[in-house]
Amino acid sequence: MSRPVSLTIAVVLQWVAAIAALVVGLDLIASAFELSEADTKAALEQAMVSTGVTDVTGSLVVRGIFVAGAVVMGLALLRVILALYLARGRNWARLVIAILAVMQLVLGFVYLFQDQFLVGAIAIVLELVVLWLLFNARSSAFIRERSSA
Repeated sequence: MSRPVSLTIAVVLQWVAAIAALVVGLDLIASAFELSEADTKAALEQAMVSTGVTDVTGSLVVRGIFVAGAVVMGLALLRVILALYLARGRNWARLVIAILAVMQLVLGFVYLFQDQFLVGAIAIVLELVVLWLLFNARSSAFIRERSSA
């Protein structure tokens, strides 16, 4: 049995998600480098003090942004690996992607209640589509056949 179109679309969406995460991760790391200048760190600290935050330094904020970028890039790599194994019909990859989709689905609902309705609605629709693509009858039959082989 050849891989169904629905599963191929799910694989392509994982690649798209990986590319998007890579771009976001690189942007965060570039921002951390840009913010690492002494004047900018001092301005960050001043802004935090003016809002009542006194226990966080500008350096800590910059390191946090850098680490966030590295984590997002790690998630991009994970998406690539999952896409490769999903294309081969591995059920464990489908389950991990489903867990990530459910987490993104919850995040989409959070966005709805934080005045980011459009972002939340798009995230919810996309993740529901991904879940359907992963678990429809043809995809499930293909993965069941590959798992038994």
